[in-house]
Amino acid sequence: MNFLEKIKPIEKFVLVDQIIEKIEKLITNGDLNPGDFIPGERILSEKLKVSRTSLRQALKALNIMGVLEMIPGKRTYIKESFSDILINPFKFIKAVHSIKIKEFFEARCVLEEGIVYITAKKASQQDISQIKSYVDDAEKNIDNKNEFVYSEFKFHQCVFEVADNKVLTAVMNSLNELLLVLEKYEKDYLDISDRTLSLQQHIRIYNAIKEKDPEKARSAMAIHLSTMESRLKKMEIQE
Repeated sequence: MNFLEKIKPIEKFVLVDQIIEKIEKLITNGDLNPGDFIPGERILSEKLKVSRTSLRQALKALNIMGVLEMIPGKRTYIKESFSDILINPFKFIKAVHSIKIKEFFEARCVLEEGIVYITAKKASQQDISQIKSYVDDAEKNIDNKNEFVYSEFKFHQCVFEVADNKVLTAVMNSLNELLLVLEKYEKDYLDISDRTLSLQQHIRIYNAIKEKDPEKARSAMAIHLSTMESRLKKMEIQE
């Protein structure tokens, strides 16, 4: 194999990588924002002075990474949420290192107790009302397992968002979305007594946030997550 045969695939890779960096720079500079549609392949390839084949490979890579949303037959746009960027590495980590669900859950516990502490300090009256709405939804749907789980998921997601830290929110949303895929306890192990206890614990977390008591909120969240961990252990034993 001669030198030119060795260098060709590297050049191709570098070109695709440069296209990705260029689009990344447009996003960083604010020229492209979440929700914005990007130009069609022909226009974009002419602007970047690259082949449409290389551009297509770069766009596909950004789609897999979770930066772009590519809808067949429609335009491509910058995703509003970048949580997928973090989900994919988590999936690879799990596949390569055979990481158990428990390890993801432990990471969630460490982060979420800190996040609710921040939320209790930052929450406005409007934030508190929004958190309460998900408590009310869960209570209303306590006899409907699927609706109840969704309301509880939105409760936790709202707590992350009120903390107003984009990095923590992205990490937590990614972990939770992955856990929803990996875990089955919400379907198989969340009976009415579990739902009732979970609701009571969410109410305690909400009250601590409403009272602007960070330590109380952290403690209430720790108790809630400990209960969830016990449920997870029961699932692992029965599997």
